[in-house]
Amino acid sequence: MGGFYMKKLWQKNNGKLNPTVEAFETKGDLALDQKLIIFDVLGTLAHAQMLKKIGILSKKEFYEAKKGLFEIQKLIQSGKFLLEMGDEDMHTKIENYLTENYGEVGKKIHTGRSRNDQVLTAIRLYSKDMLITIQKNIHTLIKTFKAFGKKYGDIPMPGYTHMQKAMPSTVSLWAESFIESLQDDLTVLQTAHVLNDQSPLGSAAGYGTTLPLDRAYTAKLLGFAKVQKNPLYCQNSRGKIDALIIGALIQILLTLNKFASDVLLFTTSEFDFFEVSDKVTTGSSLMPQKKNLDVAELLRSKVHLILGNYTQVISVSSNLISGYNRDMQDTKKPLIESLEIVLESVGVANILLQNIAPNKDVLRKAMGSELFAVDKAFSLVKKGIPFRDAYREVKNANKN
Repeated sequence: MGGFYMKKLWQKNNGKLNPTVEAFETKGDLALDQKLIIFDVLGTLAHAQMLKKIGILSKKEFYEAKKGLFEIQKLIQSGKFLLEMGDEDMHTKIENYLTENYGEVGKKIHTGRSRNDQVLTAIRLYSKDMLITIQKNIHTLIKTFKAFGKKYGDIPMPGYTHMQKAMPSTVSLWAESFIESLQDDLTVLQTAHVLNDQSPLGSAAGYGTTLPLDRAYTAKLLGFAKVQKNPLYCQNSRGKIDALIIGALIQILLTLNKFASDVLLFTTSEFDFFEVSDKVTTGSSLMPQKKNLDVAELLRSKVHLILGNYTQVISVSSNLISGYNRDMQDTKKPLIESLEIVLESVGVANILLQNIAPNKDVLRKAMGSELFAVDKAFSLVKKGIPFRDAYREVKNANKN
């Protein structure tokens, strides 16, 4: 398909788009479409099956479309169906392949669709797939934290407030705090998943069609939980749902940021609370003694990157009138990047946790008497002394 000029779907004459304008409109977006194209194939397959159901495609035409789409799927999986400069987008690439190889059905496949609902369907399917995978990986990380807590749970560990030793704690309490945090993150992520799990296919350009499209049928074929009914809101919701997904991802990265920050502090030579395997550390090109936990530093940084992506999506999708606006093309990158970063980060956090272990002797020595001041006060309270009097008594005793 490469090597000659391919007419754009919207083009009404033989005039070419100015190459500088074309590059400006497609630069970077084709690479993002490459990540989405397999989902666009699935959306097209479901749409074709629905068109057969309502009589737009014959059985033979549907068979040809299905055959062609399966061919494209195999080409994608083998890395041979690549979007290149000159391709308008993934939708055009797929339609042109079907038209070139199967004739009339390729010209019919877009009936009742717009690229507006087509790209949104692909994004929803991609996001759904990524969210499900991220949820599975979070469950794996929770299991690792549970195993870590069970293995080392009885080891005492100082608890801190205001960066100062405060009260006695345990390795188990520390590990379980991240389990609850991740469970909360899953709740937020599930909300994003539910709102994303709506089919916009058949909303066309944002105002529906006069064709008797069976939107419930295509939603079922694609595994969506429901149809997003209002066609205009399908387009208006794009920035909202993208931002909601990224907002949920931020919560996960906040948890990982806290975990990474703790590990970085507690593995310093000054603390030495945890020992780290060489499998997850790097060294210095100058200082032979260095053992750097770069992976934790990079985990710690990711929440700040995703915060930037969240701001991008909110900013780009604000101040636009109802309906599709090309501005929304620029929300693809921050959404896809955010999902990829979080998926990778959860996996890396799991590896990091599996490669640290508490230094029992160091932790026990760190359990100074000051950590038990509150316990001493409570012991006096149990004898009938008012808490404020007990508080002052213990405080004064610690001065002596």
